[in-house]
Amino acid sequence: MKQLLPFLLLVLTPFLLEAQAVRKVLVESFTNASCPPCAAQNPAFNNLIQNNADRTVLLKYQVNFPGFDPMYAQNPGQVDTRRNMYSVTSVPNVRLDGIQNAGTSGQVTHAMINNRANQSTPIEMELTHYITEARDTVYIQCTVRNIGEETFNPGNVVLHTVIVEKRILYPLPPGSTNERDFKSVMRRMLPSTSGTPIDSILPGESIMFSFAEPIPSYFYSVGQLGVVAFVQRTTNRQVYQAEESLPQPVPGNVVDAGLYSAGIGPDGLCNYEATPQVEIVNEGHQMITSMDVSYTLNGGEPVVEPWEGELAAGESLTFSFPTVELVSGEARFEYAVANVNEDAFDYNGLNQLIVRDIYYTLRENSEGEELVEDMEDAPVQGIPENTVVIKSRNDHFMVVNRNVFSNVAQQLGGFAASTKSMFTNFYDWSATGSEAHMIFEKIDLSNGENAYLKFDYAYAQYSNENDRLRISVSTDCGETWTIVWNKAGAQLATRSAVTARFYPTATQWRKDSVALTAFNGLDEVNVRFTVVTAYGNNLFLDNIEVYQVEPTSVDEPGRLSGKVRVFPNPASDMTRIDVELEAASPVNISVFDLSGKLVETIANGNQFGAGSHQFDWAPKAQGVFLVRVATAFGAVTERVTVVR
Repeated sequence: MKQLLPFLLLVLTPFLLEAQAVRKVLVESFTNASCPPCAAQNPAFNNLIQNNADRTVLLKYQVNFPGFDPMYAQNPGQVDTRRNMYSVTSVPNVRLDGIQNAGTSGQVTHAMINNRANQSTPIEMELTHYITEARDTVYIQCTVRNIGEETFNPGNVVLHTVIVEKRILYPLPPGSTNERDFKSVMRRMLPSTSGTPIDSILPGESIMFSFAEPIPSYFYSVGQLGVVAFVQRTTNRQVYQAEESLPQPVPGNVVDAGLYSAGIGPDGLCNYEATPQVEIVNEGHQMITSMDVSYTLNGGEPVVEPWEGELAAGESLTFSFPTVELVSGEARFEYAVANVNEDAFDYNGLNQLIVRDIYYTLRENSEGEELVEDMEDAPVQGIPENTVVIKSRNDHFMVVNRNVFSNVAQQLGGFAASTKSMFTNFYDWSATGSEAHMIFEKIDLSNGENAYLKFDYAYAQYSNENDRLRISVSTDCGETWTIVWNKAGAQLATRSAVTARFYPTATQWRKDSVALTAFNGLDEVNVRFTVVTAYGNNLFLDNIEVYQVEPTSVDEPGRLSGKVRVFPNPASDMTRIDVELEAASPVNISVFDLSGKLVETIANGNQFGAGSHQFDWAPKAQGVFLVRVATAFGAVTERVTVVR
């Protein structure tokens, strides 16, 4: 637990009085790892602060919106308290000295900093810290001095003391943007977000504050531990002075072993050999002479092998394990090192944070002649059993029901007729152009003559984004793919654009189908659904089915029964023919007289998708005619009377 040392010393220090202290501007930045404007503006903002390092103190709060941020999740309560105090509702947002809302990080200027730095203050601060030999506690000492000629006593003033991580450089972006370099991140406020009260300070006098605080367990790199302190009035949030203590050398026997995945994976989706392998770099200053290197496969028991030798500072080695035979699905190798130089302390966890290789393989043999997937047996926030899903984040392709979300009353299966569907979160996926894939295991179409794929989907744009759903087929286990269905943006949308998160109602679904007749006779066919983000809105998929239609004899209604309507009948100048297709099919519509002579062809084998289709016929003469509609599902003949 945090500990305030049992003294708060009032030190009377005589010194030469000056009218005002040199001011440092407190720059508080509210940002998020999944915020595209933050990722775009922060690099220039960070450079601006660095160029004014002698008169600024930077403190960043990683908030919980618009998307996931691991740094927020590690200390949410204190971040929320500071954000709510300033009523921050959007990011990025920057506050200067607590009283100036400077706008976004891209709007902060050198002139703004100059203006705040030129404001007078009687407060001067000294701030130091050190880390214990055990590297588990930081000791902090802060002196607040009044160098003015009047008593400093504005009332409701506190000292805020903050442990920061001066730089967090993730090996991969932790959120949904490309940002991975984070500066001066708030990790813990001492003793709490309320700060430590400051009473009046007479001219020329000082107050010393001391803290001993356990280093937070979620700290990535002790070598980046710094401290920020500032004096702030709680009523109007004015900051009178700020100071920082930069990271100090880590004491004791310390090393820094960096790990970088270097595995050799299978060549293609139907090869199954992988060699676990990792590159180890000595990124510290001491020679590394021993360590235990390990990997786990899909979270199983670790495979551990010792290493001994000499790895000098800056040098690297490649450590290989024996080749592994994979089973189908996802194979996730995660690597680690331990016991470096027996009992040395590895002070930097960031270069070991994400060390993994991920491979995907399909089953060698076909799973059957049909595919039926309604998502109902798949785990919530998981994937269907008969698929391989390639994605960088879980919600790019995952099974959901309404309980995954708040305030969703309707069922989220297709047409609200079932509980589950496959979900893609385009709403939070800001890396425009990025893809995820859901690949179904092989299907045997060798005995089929009329294979079809049908599916239900629901999608809305946010405004005018072109999020995409693409369906492809492979006959060589993913070496090549043929696109059979491809829609994006307004063409994909099943309702008008909406800026709130889209959750479909029963009427906001659409059914569609694709003819797979080009793949008839083949015994190993894979179907792949690909989503491509444009940072739009949510997409839902359900009731995916590959099936084979048995041909029916001439004029046998088959599955067209009740789905063909000719009106008006009797007709005069114009007749409409409505055809309802349950799946994509070629359509032939012909008109004959009673002798069997062909009078006119209205549709000549063109392909139409699932749904309702209308065809117009303008008779040229009166009499009785036969209108024949033929599809892959059968044929129907309707008798029509034309009168003048």
